[in-house]
Amino acid sequence: MSLTSITNKGFTNAVVSLAVKTLKVRYKNSLIGIFWSMLNPLLFLVILYIVFSQFAKGSDASLNYPLYALSGLIFWNFISASILQVLTSFIDNGDILKSVNLDPIAFPFASMLAAIFNLFLSFIPFLAILYFLDYQLSWSILAVIPYVLITSVFVTGLGMLLGTLNVYFRDIQLLWTTLMPAFFYFTPIAYPPSLIPEKFQWLIKINPFYFFIDAVHQIFHDGEFPSMENSMVMIGLAVGCYLLGYIVFMRLRKGFISNI
Repeated sequence: MSLTSITNKGFTNAVVSLAVKTLKVRYKNSLIGIFWSMLNPLLFLVILYIVFSQFAKGSDASLNYPLYALSGLIFWNFISASILQVLTSFIDNGDILKSVNLDPIAFPFASMLAAIFNLFLSFIPFLAILYFLDYQLSWSILAVIPYVLITSVFVTGLGMLLGTLNVYFRDIQLLWTTLMPAFFYFTPIAYPPSLIPEKFQWLIKINPFYFFIDAVHQIFHDGEFPSMENSMVMIGLAVGCYLLGYIVFMRLRKGFISNI
């Protein structure tokens, strides 16, 4: 066995171990475990249903609002929470970084792996709720697997970019947590894009999160595979964002220990 394969195996084991540690800490002493991941979107669903449902149905008679909103909320929570976890992964694991000879890139990978595992665990209560929402199972649900992979590359890249900068400028985390609520309302998560006046439609298309949430709505609400145009944009965003994040990380990683 070559030295490279041994190194790669050790790195993979470290990522998995860190991901398991993250999950254990999250659910330690929790009575209902993964069902907490559904509490936030369900509370939002109740509020948004009261506020938006009549307007949304008025713009599209075929809209199953609870299904539309809940699927958007579940995956928005995945995206927003994952970005924050990856962003803070270097700072949160500062003690390990200073005491163990481990490539720092293991931390964002571990955070992303834990987030993916948590998402798939949340599918258990999510699918149970979909059953009561008269969800019609279709082949389009298989698109969830490549969708999660593409989204994870995008989130890892964006989180790694912000996380690297956050090591040097702690305002980055505060700025991002301030911007996330604005992105929530700016993205058609719990309302259809048709509610946006025509003259402002272009604003939605410059929001990168729009394409990822739109793909989720196509999969779960429309029962269709994401369109080719949407898929290509998501892939482009994922690759571009990851490359940018990786380049910035590689250039600034040398100063991590002295700045954490």
